[in-house]
Amino acid sequence: MPSGKPRLWTPDFIVLLLISLLAFIGCQALNNGTPIYVKDYEGSTGFSGVLILEFSLCAGLARIVVGRVIDRGMRRRPLIIGAVFMLAGTAGALVLPGIAPQVALRAVQGIGFGCVTTASSTAAADVLPARRLGEGIGYFGLGQSLGMAIGPTLGVVLTSMLYRESLFLGVSAVLAVLMVLVFAVRYESHPQKLPETSAYRVRYERSLREQPASAPKGQRGLLSSLFVRTAWAGALPHLVNTFAIGIATSYVALYGTQLGYGNPGIFFILGAITMTLVRLFGGRFIDAIKPIRLFAVPCACGVVFYLMLAFGASEWSFYAAGLFFGLSMGISFPLLNSVCVKCTASERWGAASAQFLLMNDLGVGVGALIWGVAIDAAGFVPVMVGGAVTAALTFVAALVMFPRNLETDGLRE
Repeated sequence: MPSGKPRLWTPDFIVLLLISLLAFIGCQALNNGTPIYVKDYEGSTGFSGVLILEFSLCAGLARIVVGRVIDRGMRRRPLIIGAVFMLAGTAGALVLPGIAPQVALRAVQGIGFGCVTTASSTAAADVLPARRLGEGIGYFGLGQSLGMAIGPTLGVVLTSMLYRESLFLGVSAVLAVLMVLVFAVRYESHPQKLPETSAYRVRYERSLREQPASAPKGQRGLLSSLFVRTAWAGALPHLVNTFAIGIATSYVALYGTQLGYGNPGIFFILGAITMTLVRLFGGRFIDAIKPIRLFAVPCACGVVFYLMLAFGASEWSFYAAGLFFGLSMGISFPLLNSVCVKCTASERWGAASAQFLLMNDLGVGVGALIWGVAIDAAGFVPVMVGGAVTAALTFVAALVMFPRNLETDGLRE
């Protein structure tokens, strides 16, 4: 590392990345395995979409609450509570098998997922040095994106086992490890060990210098306390993006299974490999290339992989589409997250993270419902074409929402 470059890979950051990875693996294994599990019980694809939407709405409601809690200075407590809810909602299916209990269990899982991912995303921004914020968020997004690629593969593998509830047994094991890791997040008790320019340490040292009787800040209205106006720059394009991505993360495994392909999980394995390479070697470009120019790449990749899924002539073209899926997710998620953060003052990062991830939940959840009903009505090919069109519309949303003066290293204090 060049002399004077602030440290990025601190123990706290590594633990938070692993927490994000395991949370998204659990979420996406459940989202992709649920349609197959429901089919085993002779349920419809539309009902699977309802369960995914329920999960997303409950996660979104949890984010609205926990975002305000986080902005009051708490990170660790929402992490622990969220991990308990995720594990309880998943392990509960081992005691209450069948599709009817899923209506309640998916709500519990969603609340837990909303708490864990909002708190970990905010905490990651806390511990990163300001000069390398975009790069660090890019690496942190590796956990999110890899989880969204590995999770569906895990879901397919688990649902192929003879024991019908293997999906919930395997995901419970993943979430048990997550539970252990959240107790290791202790940077709030030793902020002096963080990089000198990290947001949390800067705020902590500023609070020590300020007088206790400093003038209180003006009260915010309800909407302004829940949502950050400037964060819509990244959050709204993310909503459109996840509406498109939701087809892949929820139904590609089912699509490959119905086509008779031997292992649809290869699509996600190739996607995970691509995402890993993008994160490891491309994260620095988030701070080096103007955001709107860089965002054109994942949007184009989204169009390509959906058209390959719709019109590919072979099993291998189906698998190869996973490479473009990995490029699309590997670039778009951290880039849009960094736009949210760079446009928002650090004391509102909790609300901004909640807002960004809420759009993720709404995009995936509403998309799963609408696309699931569309699959039942028209089949997979028209839906894949719809995914390509939506991926193109994502770039249009970015053109409208990205600030014209947003530079590569812009950051609000």
